[in-house]
Amino acid sequence: MTSHFSFNAQVSPEAIGKVGRLFNASIGDVLNELLQNARRAGATTVIIDQIDDPRFGKAVRIGDDGAGIEDPRSLFSLGSSGWSEALTQSEDAAGMGFFALANRGAALVAQQKGTADSWRIEATPDAFHGRQPIDVAPGPADHAGVTIVFPETDRDHLAGAVPDAAKFFPLPVIFNGEEMQRSDFLKNAERVEEWRGVRIGVFQHDSPYKDIANANFHGVTLRMPLPTLSQHWHRNYWAGIDVVDCAHLKLVLPARKEVVCNDMFEALVEEIHRVYFRLVSTHDAHSLSFDDYRRGLALGIDLKEAKPQLAPFRPSCADADRCGICTPMPVSPDALLYAGEGPLEEQNVARAFARTGESLPMFEPHDAFTGYGWYDRLRRITLRSYRMHIASNYQKIEPFDVFEGQDRPDILEVDVNVSDGESVCGWLLPTDLIVAGPDYGALDEVDIRVTRQSDIKPHELETFLTDALFSPSDDVDAGSYEQQQQWFGDEAEDVSVRLLQSESDADLNAILRTVRRELVWRLPKHGSFLIRIENGEVSIDGLPSALNTHGATSA
Repeated sequence: MTSHFSFNAQVSPEAIGKVGRLFNASIGDVLNELLQNARRAGATTVIIDQIDDPRFGKAVRIGDDGAGIEDPRSLFSLGSSGWSEALTQSEDAAGMGFFALANRGAALVAQQKGTADSWRIEATPDAFHGRQPIDVAPGPADHAGVTIVFPETDRDHLAGAVPDAAKFFPLPVIFNGEEMQRSDFLKNAERVEEWRGVRIGVFQHDSPYKDIANANFHGVTLRMPLPTLSQHWHRNYWAGIDVVDCAHLKLVLPARKEVVCNDMFEALVEEIHRVYFRLVSTHDAHSLSFDDYRRGLALGIDLKEAKPQLAPFRPSCADADRCGICTPMPVSPDALLYAGEGPLEEQNVARAFARTGESLPMFEPHDAFTGYGWYDRLRRITLRSYRMHIASNYQKIEPFDVFEGQDRPDILEVDVNVSDGESVCGWLLPTDLIVAGPDYGALDEVDIRVTRQSDIKPHELETFLTDALFSPSDDVDAGSYEQQQQWFGDEAEDVSVRLLQSESDADLNAILRTVRRELVWRLPKHGSFLIRIENGEVSIDGLPSALNTHGATSA
């Protein structure tokens, strides 16, 4: 029969034997923990020296002028900090930091707090792990603060580790006789506000912010999941925090390298948003998403609607690397929004609109603005179909279909809907060129139609085909980008000449292109030369005799 009983949680003695795994024992961890202990003890300066020690050989000595300690046992009592209740509450001091030395061992002289006496303490790694006693003896009289000596390893690189640990530490740190440079953690912030013991700094996105420390706890820096704020046309922001005296913002123990996501952290995140929106409200205009705009209003920040600005419409290219970003322009109430289903559609529609002869204000949509009154009232363009007339024959196809027959059309039209959210009307846009078929298709997979009356030139059609269809492959066997571009361009040129002129013109153009590219640069710059192709044999007349010692060269 199971009986009812209760018990209290406790630390198993076996846990002491594993304290060496609480920290990774890097010199950065050691310095951070010992510097924090010195600061909490009321030190005004910390002195760090590299020395030769009779016990350890190469060693590091860290001394402070703080108040010392009341009981040496507190240093070696896992989870018992020995600090005052107020300090323990304000900084979450947990009594683990000294165990950063557990894998190294240490010797120290510590002032008996409030007296002129001191203790001399030596602890080997086995002592830290509870496998042997820790020896405490009287130390020298009038020793101020705590001086700790521990072995230095070849991996420590103190020349870099000490300046890093001291950079944002609030007290002077002197290393090998030289005072380390200190800096305000938020010195480059565009705006700094204080909130509940935390300084919040706002930085622009064009300054580095990814994968760097964005929080400073009295010199210990870490990366926290703080929110950012993005705008489409204006400044983007990220935040950093500098903790001054914040009792409820806590770090995960023992390493203190990530924040506890408690109510305080959630409140901090909300306040960072307020700081962002307060900063945005001081500028004449913004381009916040509508969701961010509503969030700012909900947080009590008086914001105007985003400025009516959008990127002018420019048809995309099949080669995404050739798609640039347009500078935003003011949007008038009669503006049109258009986003096609792909580069082929957008190139067709853009050419049709351009041939209307009207300067229609067309812009790229930006869905994040949905909800703003000015944006929701704008008219939207949607492609419905392509139309072709050859004499009395009329065809209408979906954008990804192809027309029947091979003849050049008399009339081509692009059929679009224009909607203002309340009503829809259809526009038929006459054009001279439509390329129908799949996006990113090969030239033999698409249907190229040019009206009989079109004055488009072969090189213009080649450019259109390249913009609408050329998408380089990243397959290692597909050739370099330049090779793929040349191969597509040659094929597009042949197709264009064949369609607009004749088969023989395309053949002649291909021959001339090959001669110019492969042969002309090999011949002397001056003189005339005759290339003869007869029954599959090639000969060249007119080369200088020095190059023609065997008469006409044939292949």
